[in-house]
Amino acid sequence: MKKLFVLAWLYALMVGCASNHVTPVTADQITKGPESGKALINFMRPSNFGGAIQSTVYDGDKYIGTVSANTKICYQAEPGKHLFMVIGESADFMEAELVANKTYYVTVAPRMGVWKARFSLNPASGVVSDKEIAEWDAATKEVVPNATGLAWAKSKQNEIMEMKKEYLPKWNSKKEEDKQILKAESGK
Repeated sequence: MKKLFVLAWLYALMVGCASNHVTPVTADQITKGPESGKALINFMRPSNFGGAIQSTVYDGDKYIGTVSANTKICYQAEPGKHLFMVIGESADFMEAELVANKTYYVTVAPRMGVWKARFSLNPASGVVSDKEIAEWDAATKEVVPNATGLAWAKSKQNEIMEMKKEYLPKWNSKKEEDKQILKAESGK
């Protein structure tokens, strides 16, 4: 329990004001679809719940971006298998099998934590209606990591990997039906 408290405290200190880690895209920069040969994943947070707390999203050990209330990160990924991670008070994970030239939607869902919000990655593609996904997509503003966010991620890499080391074995020990999995066939 002491180790968990220390990790939560360290994360609270290192997050700071993460909203300055991203920059909204301009109208001409909005992601319209997957790049040729890539899979596009929209990590959306269409909720204000836990709005003051930021979450950071990773593809393996690679920082993708920081997602806060009513924002989204549009990530161009290589096709194939991925293990995505979201960090808040704790770390949570989602497996994905991605197909080139397909678009996928994932919600970054806040949930109650001990000290602050925790987050989960929930596949929306193939799970909720296209109408609901379209509403969430319209309600979120696309952002991209900026120099401050990239520098933050680099400076906090060791702490983030400690959280991954702490929580990945717990996630791996879950039953398969209890793990979040983004299926290849759910892409559009």
